[in-house]
Formats: sequence, C-alpha cells, structure tokens
Amino acid sequence: MSASGSWKLLTSTWSGRVGVSLLAAMVVVSALVLILMPLDFGTRYWNDPAHWMELPKAVPPAWYAWFTGSPYFPQTKLTLLRVGDDAGFVTYVGGLKYDYEVLPSHVLVVIRGVRFSGDPPTIAVDLLRPDGLRLPLARVLVPPPSPQERSPYVRWSDPPLRAAPESSQDFITALTGWFSATYSAEVSGVTSRMAFALPTSMGPVPLKGEYVLVARLFGSPGDGVDSVSVVLGGSHYGLAGTDVVGRDIFLGLLYGFPVALGIGAFASVLVTAIGTLLGLLSGYYRGLLEEAIQRVADVVANVPLLPLLVFLSFLLRPGILTIMSILVLFSWPGLTIIVRSMVLQVIEMPFVEAAKAEGAGDMRVILHHVLPQIAPYVAAQMVFFVPSAILAEAGLSFLGLGDPTIPTWGQILELGFRTGAVFTGYWWWVIPPGLLLVLTGVAFASIALGLEPLVNPRLRKA
Repeated sequence: MSASGSWKLLTSTWSGRVGVSLLAAMVVVSALVLILMPLDFGTRYWNDPAHWMELPKAVPPAWYAWFTGSPYFPQTKLTLLRVGDDAGFVTYVGGLKYDYEVLPSHVLVVIRGVRFSGDPPTIAVDLLRPDGLRLPLARVLVPPPSPQERSPYVRWSDPPLRAAPESSQDFITALTGWFSATYSAEVSGVTSRMAFALPTSMGPVPLKGEYVLVARLFGSPGDGVDSVSVVLGGSHYGLAGTDVVGRDIFLGLLYGFPVALGIGAFASVLVTAIGTLLGLLSGYYRGLLEEAIQRVADVVANVPLLPLLVFLSFLLRPGILTIMSILVLFSWPGLTIIVRSMVLQVIEMPFVEAAKAEGAGDMRVILHHVLPQIAPYVAAQMVFFVPSAILAEAGLSFLGLGDPTIPTWGQILELGFRTGAVFTGYWWWVIPPGLLLVLTGVAFASIALGLEPLVNPRLRKA
C-alpha cells in the first residue's frame, strides 16, 4: 500500500485520528520548547535554586483560586522609580495599594546593577505602612572593590542581590516593637510577609491601605542602581503552581515534552532497526547464523529488564544516554524472534521463489520482497515501543535514578512523592505529570490501534 493510502487508512478510524491529533500536538509543543527555551534549561535554571528565589514556594496554580473562589494574591514585582539625585543621595520611590484578603507568601528586596566610582555606597529600603510604621526592609552595604578592579565598579549585575527582610535584625526589632507598642501584641517567629499584616488573636491578617516603598542610596556623585524592586510572593502562581524550591512546574512539564518524545523515538527506532535486522538475517540465512542470533535473543529476552535498569542506572552514572542505551541493548530480542518467524513464512511464498529463480541477489530479495511484507507489523511495533521507553525513563526517575540535569515528568513525580505531596494535598505536583504520561500512552496506543487494519487486511472495511 502507498504512503498516501496508509495515511488515509490510519485516519479513517477514530482511534487513528485521536492518536495522530495527540501526537501532532506533542510534536508542536516540543518544537516550540526547543525553539523558545534554552537547551541547557535543566543545568542553567531548573537545578539552580537562586533562579527561583523570587517565586512563592509550594503554591497551587492561579486558575485554582478562580475556580474555587479561595482568597488570591497575585505574584507582584514592584520596581521603584528614581525621583531624586542630590550629590550622591539618590532616592527611588514606589507605591502599592494593598486590598487583598490574604498576605503575600514572602517579601524579597531585589537590587540589580549597583555602580560606583569611589567609596562603596550603602542602600536602605524602607516600607511606609498605612498605620504609620516606617519599616526597614533592607540595609545593604555594597562590597568594596578589590585592588585589581578598575573604576567604575559594578556589583550584582547578574545575578542580582536578593535580600530577605526577616534576615535583618532591624526589620525584626522594628516590627515586634511596633506591634507591642501600638497593638499590645507580642509576636514571635517574624516572617517577611508580616510587613503587610496586623497582629490579631487569630494570627496575622492583612493591613489594607496605601503602602509607599522608598529606597535611598548613600554614596558619591554619579553612583546609582540599575533597578531596585520589591517582590511580593503570590498565594497562587502560573498554570501549574510551584514546588518546594519555587520552580515553575509548568516550565518543567513543557521541557518534558521534547525529552519524552526524544527518548521514546530514539530508543524505539534503534530497537526496531536492530530487532528487524537480526530477525531478517536469522530467518533468511538460517544455519549457524540463525542459531547464534536466536540463542543470544533467548538469553537476553529472559533477563528481567526493570531490575536490570535499576541496577545498571545505580551502578553507572545516571543519565538519559545510559537509560536509552540499556533499553536498546535489552529490548530487541522480542521483535527479532517474531520477525524471524514471519520471514520463515514469507520466503516460502511463490513470489520470493520466483525472484530467486530470476537470479535476484539475497539483498534484493530481502529489501524488495521480504521486508515489505513485514513492514506494517514492524511499524506497529515501533509505535508501541515509544510509550514503553518513555514509561521506563519515568519509572527510573521516580525511583531517583534518572538524569538529574534534565527535568522530566518522572522527576517531577518523584520530587512530589519525596516531599509528601500526596499527603499534604499538593496535587499539582502529581496529577499534571501523571496525566501527561497517560496521554502519551493513549496517543501511541491509539495510533497502534489505527494501524491494525494496515497490519491485518482482514480488518479493513469493504
């Protein structure tokens, strides 16, 4: 059957259309990820906790608040504007109207690109609350230059300085003193989110009103800062929430698309090629070659794959290439044995005998007469093996034996279970990657079902 005829037959069934649609969507997402996201996303960003410091930790997706009607505070980053420069006394100001029913998850001061020529400046960031308290969020002394440096000096260009107010004793003293003097409340365990809170007998509650943020740089004329920002962590975040490190789970799920398809396609193509080649050779040539291939296939086929994967992944350096190599080395025997039995039937057919009688060489007979007869079955087996390879990698990652440098769906699941996400109700760590693994299996299973009429002509509709 021609390629166009095979495609028409595949898409003539509901299972084929569903499988092709899901696979096409996965391929499009994978292509966009490879184009828009850096290839070293795992090592450069995913595994760098400093990159995720500004995001809230272990919060559900933003749409979950809209769906359930629970109190919501959006992730907010307020950049202060430069309003004055008086002989090295530089002022940056920003305003915020706080009218939310929930406190921010955290507060963080972000200072980027401090530039100076003489003595190192100091930076003070204060929060003016509606109740009159001037709360020191950060007091920063810029590190002095080393003898090897030349003016002008630059500090915290990339990455920026991220200062947590609760690490400052000035912040804790000012807040606890104000709560005690103004509200007669004794507070212990001060956190940065309490900068926007009132103390009550039921715990801190939001203090609504107008807030003013003021940052001052004390230095020499010409000194300045590229940007001063204050980050307020959201109660919810993004499309898939965050984990305990603050990583955006949605980005990890996206990056998992090309990784999953790459593992499945690479391992499937190699396993199919090796299994088909050895099956063709052992079925066509017979004799000593057949005996050697089949005995090796019998031995390898009886080796339990999952324990072997676990053992070798633990023994060797965990990595995607290690996992794929083990899958390829120990997954070809089943296909080889079946292909050999099919070849034994095909070579007895009259058209093969006729080709040999006309003087066709062995390679021509194999490629032009034998292989086309088994190609539909081989294609279906190749499709079936893709989700098997993906699930094998996910299983190893779930056991903690995956590649630590690349975010995969299995790794996200493993982190969720390791941190008790199931017991603490952090469903957004477990359900999305699990659903993606299920959808991947459904996509390739549907395609394989759609290929059944191609493999077995008796199933075709008249």
